Amino acid sequence: MNRLIGALLKGDEEFSRELERTIREAGMSLVEFSERCGVPYPTLYKIVRGQRSPNLGTLRKILSAFRGEKEFIAVIAARHILEETAPFREKVAVKSYPAVNFEEALIMAVRAEKEGAMAIVCAPVLSTTIQKIVDIPVFTMKPRESIVKAIRQAIEKVS
Repeated sequence: MNRLIGALLKGDEEFSRELERTIREAGMSLVEFSERCGVPYPTLYKIVRGQRSPNLGTLRKILSAFRGEKEFIAVIAARHILEETAPFREKVAVKSYPAVNFEEALIMAVRAEKEGAMAIVCAPVLSTTIQKIVDIPVFTMKPRESIVKAIRQAIEKVS
């Protein structure tokens, strides 16, 4: 959605190209997107072809369709940590993105943003890099309890 807004600021022609590309990347036809956003197909067709500028109401419908009905917070972590997100799922939609290494975490961050995440929660070692590649807020998890537990286990093993 940020790319669409950026394109809109550059002008109608840029917005038309970006809208067409974004619809295609979402795996939808123009007819399907028309049904999803509530903009009549002929109007949407003219906008994508650069034959018409969207009015404010049409623009709101288009952008709302890309925002998605289900807003969620993305959590990027190892599977065993993702299991701890269950208590929060009642209050807000939380979507898990498992990653076992740095590269996978970066891929998951980009995927989460593309899928409409409102924010990303991840480990401190990832957060500064992820903040540089996405345009949504990134929050750092601080697993204090798991660190204490790991240190206690290490002490037991080496003692």
